[in-house]
Amino acid sequence: MAGVSELRGLPEAELRQRLAQTRQELVTLRLKAKQGALEQPHRIRQMRRDIARMLTTLHEQVKGPRAS
Repeated sequence: MAGVSELRGLPEAELRQRLAQTRQELVTLRLKAKQGALEQPHRIRQMRRDIARMLTTLHEQVKGPRAS
């Protein structure tokens, strides 16, 4: 997955697309985990963290810079 700096450089539409794709991959991983066919269980945690990074970056873009 991309780092925060790379995510911040993406346009909003592409970021939303990546977010949807990552959420779908997470669903697939969870299904495999339930079936006992998941070879890399740490990927579920990584996906959740990636989603959180994307949401944070997306909210930053939508909200704009904070006024101090």
